[in-house]
Amino acid sequence: MKEIKKLAIAGCGGLGSFTTQFLFDYGANRNQYPWLSWQVDAYDLDAADTSNLLHQNFTMDDLGKNKAKIMAERYFVTPVERFMTVEDFPNYDVIFSCVDNMPFRKALYHYGFDHPELTWFDGRCSSRHICVFNSAIHRSVLEQELNDSTVSAGCLLAHDKENKVSHATPVIVAGILTQEFLNFLRGDINNSPFRQYI
Repeated sequence: MKEIKKLAIAGCGGLGSFTTQFLFDYGANRNQYPWLSWQVDAYDLDAADTSNLLHQNFTMDDLGKNKAKIMAERYFVTPVERFMTVEDFPNYDVIFSCVDNMPFRKALYHYGFDHPELTWFDGRCSSRHICVFNSAIHRSVLEQELNDSTVSAGCLLAHDKENKVSHATPVIVAGILTQEFLNFLRGDINNSPFRQYI
C-alpha cells in the first residue's frame, strides 16, 4: 500500500459529499486503509441549501451550514471553508477533484503532469453522463478532456433543475472514485478513463 499522509477532497457537493462518505466507510468502518490516521481535508466554500437535497448527501438539518463542516461532523475530516487552489496541491499525496469547474481541473491535471508523485482522481457527471479520470491515464488522453470553459456549475442539466429531477449519478461516480482509490492502494490503478452514458 502506498504511504499516504495527507489527502484532500476538493468540493463537498454532489460528488464530494458522497465520495467523502464512501472513503470514510471503506477506511474507518471496513478497515481497508487507515483513514483515521491520515490528515484528510475537505474543501468547500458553500452552504447546503434546499436545492441540494435532491442530489447531495445532505438533510434538512444541514441547511445553512458550510458543506465542508458538515463532512467534518460526520466523517472525521478537517473542513477548509474555501475553494481549493493550485497553491494547495503540493501539500497532498492524493487529491479528489469533485468540483464542476474546468479551470480547477486544468490546474490539477497540469500540476500532475509536472509532479507525478501526486495521485489525483477526477469525477464528473451531468445527470445522465458520467466520467472518471485519474493521474495514471496518459497525458495525451487527459488533455483531450480539457477545454477552455470558465463556467462553474452543478452537475444537473437545466431542465432537471427546473423539474426537480433527482439522479443517482453522483452516488455512482462517488462509488467509482472510491473503487479506483482502492485499486490504486492495491497497486492496480486503472489507466483508462471510465465513461458511461445512461
